[in-house]
Amino acid sequence: MSFLRKNRQGVGRLLKQTYTLSLAFAVVLFGGAAIHSPAQLPKVPTPESKPAPAAPLDPLGRQTPRSSLINLMKYEASGDYTTAARFLQLPPGENLVYLTKEFRTLSPNFQGSINLLSDDPNGSVAAGLPPGQVRAGVVTVGDTTADMILVRVDDPVAGKIWLVSRETLASIPQLYARLESEKPTEATRIRLALLSGPVILGMSSTQWLCWLLSIPVAWLLAWLSTFLLSAPRRAWCKLRKLPFSSVWDTPLGMPLRCMIATLLHGLFVYLLEPPLLYRVYYVRFLAAILAGCIGWLASRLSDQGFNHALNQTRAHSRGGESILILMQRLNRIGILIIALAVALALLGLNVTAALTGLGIGGFAVALAAQKTLENLIGGVSLLMDKAVQVGDFCKIGDRVGTVADIGLRSLKLRTLDQNLLVVPNGLLAQMQFENMKARPKLLLQQNFSLRIETHVEQLRFVLDGVQRMLDEEPVIESGSSRLRVTNFAGAAFELELFAFVKTGDFREFTGIRQEIILKIAGIVEAAGTRFAAPTRLTYQSKDPGIDTDKASDIIGQGIELRADGAFRFPGEVQPAST
Repeated sequence: MSFLRKNRQGVGRLLKQTYTLSLAFAVVLFGGAAIHSPAQLPKVPTPESKPAPAAPLDPLGRQTPRSSLINLMKYEASGDYTTAARFLQLPPGENLVYLTKEFRTLSPNFQGSINLLSDDPNGSVAAGLPPGQVRAGVVTVGDTTADMILVRVDDPVAGKIWLVSRETLASIPQLYARLESEKPTEATRIRLALLSGPVILGMSSTQWLCWLLSIPVAWLLAWLSTFLLSAPRRAWCKLRKLPFSSVWDTPLGMPLRCMIATLLHGLFVYLLEPPLLYRVYYVRFLAAILAGCIGWLASRLSDQGFNHALNQTRAHSRGGESILILMQRLNRIGILIIALAVALALLGLNVTAALTGLGIGGFAVALAAQKTLENLIGGVSLLMDKAVQVGDFCKIGDRVGTVADIGLRSLKLRTLDQNLLVVPNGLLAQMQFENMKARPKLLLQQNFSLRIETHVEQLRFVLDGVQRMLDEEPVIESGSSRLRVTNFAGAAFELELFAFVKTGDFREFTGIRQEIILKIAGIVEAAGTRFAAPTRLTYQSKDPGIDTDKASDIIGQGIELRADGAFRFPGEVQPAST
């Protein structure tokens, strides 16, 4: 039950969005389909020769088979039968207006796809027809069928135009008489009932109501079909007590449901038998929606592939996650552009001209967006060189933090105080950039001072004790540590510690450094001396100075060890054996 409740809530939200979007698009398309606006095609003369006489431009838009048939339906839908008759190939003297009315009455019986007609002024080659003729479809009444043929003719005013052929028009009266004499079937009665009532934009109110109701019904049937398709596997998993998951519960489920709902809605609209002109435009609209759903599905599929590659890369610590993320984003943009171009082409727009204009405009935009392109190229180079990846601990300029994201335009650094620093990729090449994650070891370099009253043997004891401690530490790289007296001036002996810690984790390094410093402090205290304060010393009469007893003991031990050769002094040059 929880599964059903969850799906009903998701269905309700998406249904509301789908219903609103479909209603808005349909009103715009239906309103625009009823308005006749012929296109104007400018002619550009060649500058090198005299301009050739421009071909006459037909104001009625009869240059191609598709445009001729669509414009014929526009004039019929607006009731301008006189102009619509000019799309018919009949000699003067015939009752063209009456014939046009009959032609419109028979339009619901037309079977064919106007969107598949040629949009070339020369037409296309049709089987069984001579050049200059195109078969647009068939008109069927009962068992009588007639081909609708478009023929290309020469008009003294408009030039080469496409008209409905004489052969087709000769069969119109016979088909119309058959339609009038034929007893209406049950389906015809239902259709006539739907057509009754007030007419709005060429469709009856009943048709409009059925069309609006078909949107939620199509979505509910799509959801129900997906639920029924997954029911056998759901029952099998329940009997086996296995976890159940289907493709409908994945990110691919929603695009697939939208595709099924769109197809079901198209079937309902076809059964409603709207005017032929509306069918032409609405089929284009549904085809554009299907193209968008297919692009959505392709994007989801590619995202799953990229996510799998990212998980594999992270699991094996191969690196390159940022490159995969960038490729995923570019893939989404590419799919979006392709889906948009296909949808525009299906809607009847000239995509070739749009892409040509986009190329010219893109050059101008590239000149105006040099910084943006610089950042884009810098980001791609940064990822291809694998100089930095998401999650690396870096120092950019004087700021230190973890890389949160690498985009096409900028790099985002989460600093130690949790602020988000955004650095354009083009500036990274001009800034000091350090990646501190890939370090195999870290340098431990410390300077400290001992009081000037420290005896030489005490100083030797400190040097020997610290060096032994460093050599025994497993986290210190063997052979890399050294401790030297660098200077003595004023009131202190200055010492320098240099060693490599075998870790690249800065947090672990700080703990090791702290432990080393505490051990050095213990060695200095055991030697009976003290660290020198970084201030100017003023001796007073009550200053105890150094520990005399410990100093005497250490001096005696040092003299005995040196006499026996058992005292190893760091940096001391051993005499050559003879």
